[in-house]
Amino acid sequence: MRKRKYCDEETVFEHIWNNCDDGMWTGDAATIAAEFKVSEDTAYTVLSEICDGGYIEKVDPSAFAITKWPEDESGEEEVGL
Repeated sequence: MRKRKYCDEETVFEHIWNNCDDGMWTGDAATIAAEFKVSEDTAYTVLSEICDGGYIEKVDPSAFAITKWPEDESGEEEVGL
């Protein structure tokens, strides 16, 4: 039995970060729903919250651009919100 992943903003953003190509991620709520085994409504809500936070921007129906690259306290880029 596969363990269910926790679907929150930080975990979803980390997934997007790890699966983007030059700052572009091809996917949508259905992609997140399948990856995290949640409903599309839940996935859409999480993606919307990440967009509202300014971390990603929807550029077409199935692609997002990373718009804010989080930094740690040392000024280095890091994954997470």
